[in-house]
Amino acid sequence: FWLVEVWKMEGAFVFHPAVPVHRRGLPNVSRKGRRFVGPVAVHVSGQRHVRSQRPEPAAELPLRYDASAINRYWNSRLGEMTERWKYFLGLAVPFGTKVLQNFTAGTLRANEAELARDLRDILEKMGPTFVKLGQVLSIRPDIVGEVAMKELQGLQDAVRPFPNEEAFQVIEEELGVPPGEIFTNISPEPVAAASLAQVYKAQLKSSGQWVAIKVQRPGLLPIVTKDLYVMKKAAEWNQSFMTRFTKQRTDYVALLEAWAVGFYQELDFGTEANNQIRFAESVKNSQIVGVKVPQVYSELCSRRLLVTEWVNGSPLSNALPSEVRRLTKVGSQAFLTQLLDFGVFHGDPHGGNLLAVEESEELCILDYGLMANVPQNDKDLMVSAIIHLANKDFDGLTDDLISLKFLPETINRPKVQGVMKRVLTPYVTQGGGAKSFNVNSLISDMTSALLEIEFSIPPHYALVGRALITLEGIALIGNPSYKMVMEAYPFVADRILSENDSPKLRKALTEILYKNDEFSVARLLVLVNAALGNIATESDSFVSLDSLPTNASSLEDVVRFVCGDNAEAIREALLPEVIDAIDLLLRRETARSVGVLQASLPGIMIEPLAKVLKVDAVTKSCHLTNAEQVYLSSLVDFVSQATGISVNDILANPVGGLASELLQIGRFGSTMPRIEGKERATLLSMGERVAKGVASKAVDRWVSIYQDDH
Repeated sequence: FWLVEVWKMEGAFVFHPAVPVHRRGLPNVSRKGRRFVGPVAVHVSGQRHVRSQRPEPAAELPLRYDASAINRYWNSRLGEMTERWKYFLGLAVPFGTKVLQNFTAGTLRANEAELARDLRDILEKMGPTFVKLGQVLSIRPDIVGEVAMKELQGLQDAVRPFPNEEAFQVIEEELGVPPGEIFTNISPEPVAAASLAQVYKAQLKSSGQWVAIKVQRPGLLPIVTKDLYVMKKAAEWNQSFMTRFTKQRTDYVALLEAWAVGFYQELDFGTEANNQIRFAESVKNSQIVGVKVPQVYSELCSRRLLVTEWVNGSPLSNALPSEVRRLTKVGSQAFLTQLLDFGVFHGDPHGGNLLAVEESEELCILDYGLMANVPQNDKDLMVSAIIHLANKDFDGLTDDLISLKFLPETINRPKVQGVMKRVLTPYVTQGGGAKSFNVNSLISDMTSALLEIEFSIPPHYALVGRALITLEGIALIGNPSYKMVMEAYPFVADRILSENDSPKLRKALTEILYKNDEFSVARLLVLVNAALGNIATESDSFVSLDSLPTNASSLEDVVRFVCGDNAEAIREALLPEVIDAIDLLLRRETARSVGVLQASLPGIMIEPLAKVLKVDAVTKSCHLTNAEQVYLSSLVDFVSQATGISVNDILANPVGGLASELLQIGRFGSTMPRIEGKERATLLSMGERVAKGVASKAVDRWVSIYQDDH
């Protein structure tokens, strides 16, 4: 016999002689636009496999999302679309008519809950593709509104499993051999089933390792693409309606396209396997601890088959409150690290995808089909937006939202800032601080603002919002006072302090440290404490930039952080302020010394000596303005609290007392931290730069005094 292998190679058939090899599956093949899986009978290892002679209907459907290809395919098969259109319109037209009637009667708001239930019912009846779309809409307040959003969050993806025979046939087609040649002890029924796939538990014959076998539902591609074709037409109709009758400017067609790309990727388990491997490598190379990513058996994975390590555990949403509290912190840190450091994050961290591992007490993250990428520029903009919100800088926040594509560039800025100030101010000034800040309630209140301003949410930020809400919802099971912002702020603070190459983050750092155009030492300490994980919850702000926490970090921890490898940005910002502060002390000391000298000299000597020493010019150049005196006073108070040196001692002998202490780094005595190693070298280097800066200012001042005579 001949083993006939038909490859899709420039539209030609290529025949190869029979060879005793096993293939991991048959490739997609086509001739004149049709795929055939028969009539061919082949002998492999003595077994005869007969495949169907009928052409497979998915022959011309793309394996990567291509709207044009999908349109061409179903436009040429309008007869096959008839039943789907009849079913869709049979549900959509009565619903649309009902919405229009309520709209014209002015009862849309009053009957919103009923309409939301109808919408959910329609999506569930339409099947898996529409259910998936509904789950995405459940995090889009800019599209469906708050009531419908909450109703859609209850959409169920659970379906009846398909027969084992069909599942095992898919496994054999993908691996090229019967399942029994690779696996043993396969579970008699699937352990989990959803609209796209179902999962079996089994052992590898080669190693005895227990694995999870995720098998895609047969014939899924024609079903999904048919629904995407219908959805796109519906989105185009909806776009016209919303543009004409509302202020929303969300591009529904673009939104659908973006979602379809991601959804299509979920149909390719090979992509999911690669996502999982990349995620595991990122976790391994990061500071994330307590997270388990199941091993992927790449040699057994394909577009319709995913084989990974089996993990014994229970869904986090079903765990004990104490377990939820412990693992939620791990999950939050993992997600925020993905978002702000990796730039690639898990887009679907719901309770079923987060397992409390029995053996290791780790958090296991499952299902990597839906991953989203956040560009570096957007990561920086998110951090900048949080800082502008904390600073109540709504003008800067508007700039961030425009850059992030939440707002159009042509937006009415005064109107937007007025709406944001009204909606967001309660979150940045409310009593209870971060303890009363809730992501879900913020999104709910933002929904009301959509009625007044043009606003849209880019697709990957919808996923971010969904992940935040989901994680916070799970965390509340174990800790009713949990707030995601408490977990996020240390990451934000650390990013601002450690990022040296981002102009946006350097600008954000400047905006924090300079309050009313004056450098704030207190804010510096607050920011460093936040980066070290200590946040004030007693203030009246969701994130206070001016209140130190009651459990503030020790001076030694602060100095070590500032001298660390990742704090170059804060050192560069701090350097000129330290130079100016010491210069202020020297000017004050010089003016005081001149006064003492004049008071101690006999009257007959004062005038000639003052002329030679240019006492008037020196006194004038060393005079402190009222603003400088206030700044110096606050600085001295801070230094006194930080070092234990009394205010009187600092003011009485600033050079011999404070300056000498600061310059003898590493020998601070009992009141100052002992800094060793690399941090000490960094601090010494900074001290040298400070000394040079102070000397340069002094020299410039004296040169200016004596040059005025000439």
